[in-house]
Amino acid sequence: MTYEQALSHFKTGRAIAKALGVSPGRISQCKADGGFSYHHQCVLEKESMGALMACMDDEPKKLAS
Repeated sequence: MTYEQALSHFKTGRAIAKALGVSPGRISQCKADGGFSYHHQCVLEKESMGALMACMDDEPKKLAS
């Protein structure tokens, strides 16, 4: 999932942070990095009850290597 998809579902960065159990600042860092790690995507998929889907192809390239 992309950052924009997560934001569309959760509505705010603060809500995404709460779902992931991280600080809102970490969400800003994810946005700057180009998205979420696959692990974070999996957590968001679970927290969204399947409305969002984790996808390794959406992981920022600098995190994937």
